[in-house]
Amino acid sequence: MCGIVGIVNSDNVRKKAEKSLDRIIYRGLDDKGFYYENKLCFGHCLHSVVGNTKQPIIKDNFVFGANCEIYNWKELTKKYKFKSKNDAELLLDILIYYLKNKRFKEINGKLLNKILNELDGVFAFFIYSKKYKYTLIARDVLGEKPVWFSSKDKTLFFASEKKAIEEIELEELNPRKIILFNNKNVFKFFNQNFFGLSNNKEINLIEAKEKIKKLLDKAIQKRIPNKNLGLLFSGGLDSTLLAFILKNKNIKFTAYMTVSEKKKDEIENAQKIAKKLDFKLKLVKINKNLVLKELPKIINLIESADPVKVEIGMTIFFALKEAKKDKIKVIFSGIGADDIFCGYKRMFMYHGINEDSLSNLRRIYEKDLYRDDVLSMANNIELRLPYLDKQLVKFMLTIPSKYKYTKTPKLILKEIAEEIGLSKRFTTFKRNAAQYSSGMNKIISEIIKDKKTYKGKFFSKLYGKRNLKLGVLFSSGKDSTYAMYIQNRLNYEITCLISIESKNKDSFMFHTPAIKLAKHQAEVLSIPMVIQKTKGKKEKELTDLKKAIIEAKEYGIQGIVTGALYSNYQRIRIEKICDELNLKVYSPLWHTSQEKHMKNLIKENFEVIITAVAAEGLDKSWLGRKINQKIIDELVRLNKKLGINVAGEGGEFETFVLDCPMFKKKLKIVSSKVIEDSENCAKLVINKIKLENKL
Repeated sequence: MCGIVGIVNSDNVRKKAEKSLDRIIYRGLDDKGFYYENKLCFGHCLHSVVGNTKQPIIKDNFVFGANCEIYNWKELTKKYKFKSKNDAELLLDILIYYLKNKRFKEINGKLLNKILNELDGVFAFFIYSKKYKYTLIARDVLGEKPVWFSSKDKTLFFASEKKAIEEIELEELNPRKIILFNNKNVFKFFNQNFFGLSNNKEINLIEAKEKIKKLLDKAIQKRIPNKNLGLLFSGGLDSTLLAFILKNKNIKFTAYMTVSEKKKDEIENAQKIAKKLDFKLKLVKINKNLVLKELPKIINLIESADPVKVEIGMTIFFALKEAKKDKIKVIFSGIGADDIFCGYKRMFMYHGINEDSLSNLRRIYEKDLYRDDVLSMANNIELRLPYLDKQLVKFMLTIPSKYKYTKTPKLILKEIAEEIGLSKRFTTFKRNAAQYSSGMNKIISEIIKDKKTYKGKFFSKLYGKRNLKLGVLFSSGKDSTYAMYIQNRLNYEITCLISIESKNKDSFMFHTPAIKLAKHQAEVLSIPMVIQKTKGKKEKELTDLKKAIIEAKEYGIQGIVTGALYSNYQRIRIEKICDELNLKVYSPLWHTSQEKHMKNLIKENFEVIITAVAAEGLDKSWLGRKINQKIIDELVRLNKKLGINVAGEGGEFETFVLDCPMFKKKLKIVSSKVIEDSENCAKLVINKIKLENKL
């Protein structure tokens, strides 16, 4: 891994670029270099694993810099008859091969995808044509290698990390986007091909497992370096299987595990595995004082006060810090296994497991990869992720969901591990997420208790700023409001609400009741609102949603919050639009138990009323009732009897939020009327609302 920075079409570029690279110089301590022209400058710091070629490289009227690991670089060098000495040179050579005689207007998405499809590996690179005066930036499709950028005011800024360029606000480049800039005033964004879903109905489970074995073995083999190798170890299936395969290949490595001094069962289990498989294990034991000391550093490194990211980041950081002492150059991680082998409990609540996997993979760059990349680079270690191998991921998405939908998480991976010789007692050890199994969550909870605050607020104080700016797809109901509340508690800055006013009361995408009343909620939230009208025609209404989100980008948003619980129809379409607009998607309620979600509303002091019903078992008597435990009990009973969704996710009822912790005032209904269409279909029309001060 390395670090890259660039500034194009600006003043004082050399000074700015040098300062930017210095902020992330830990990404590459082997060498650094710059290329400078009037109004543009590129910088690179080198972390050498394959060869030691100083960058930026100047060749055939191109200037190039990369942060890359191209595993098939030798094969491509032979195929194209290049003389490349390492993977970075190969990447430059193949770009020159296809772009040498191409002007700015001749470059298109088809050509760029043809180039990138040749590569087996991960990368983030820039290439500047001195002859035709354009700059191209791209990263691998899952986003293992980071790029942040700004394209405002006809100027291009980019860097491996957000903190590199503090003068302006950068946004993370969506891995499915490629930037082309004419270095003057025109930006083009091309789509990079992503994975798709195509169930291989003819393959049986035995055949599938045999192919997975081969693909996983190749994924590990191609990532084994000639340098000192480490393994981030947890004692769970994913890292234990990596350790087992490495031992079978006679590869020398050291495993590193962060664990609380109080986690005796986890410590004992890890030691048993290490002894049985005969590998070196270093336990990095943590306590409250150590964690409290390092918290500010980790939060500022990962540039986030999101509690989940911080707790997992802390767990990873202590292991990496120990690996650095041992001069480890490359370290393996099991990240990605849960996403492709169905390891998350929430995935078992929905039969479209491959759709869930695909969604997870779209978001993994924001959820996990940037954090882990920055932490590894801060310790001058390159992170490699075998489970996110392109060929392995591609194949896993073709395996029918029925083979993955079992009561045992990651059953396919468990069976593969046992079939190649890993003891069953090591594949069945129950392990929670990293922050829980390491004891990090409990330690931080103790710290928060001592401080008499909550995590988001405490981490925000240490960070000194809010997380990303977000817009909320807002319907005025409980789900979108509660999703917004969660993201606000996680220290994200809610800068606008986005409401769609649909003429179609049966819209597949948007909840229409009480949408006009959302402006009152925006007022008590003191958050601006974007309202977009739509006729509500299926699929065409997505065009109107896109228009609304484009308008919302004027508020500086870098992501969208949705209140989706189980509707893949909604989530997949929202994710697609956001991908096109280089926005991240946050669905904090996704696959939350519907009964638990309803109880959380009460617990967090939400005042919510039912404004429409449309299901057997419900009638006009439900209208205007506040959601409380009695209501929830009745809905649970109706769920068992009639199968209705407890949270109304299937459109059985709609809601309106009168008050929540984010409201500066509460709403009170002054006048309303009931319209009954049939015995089980009715709505509450709210005519007038007034604002009241809270006590």
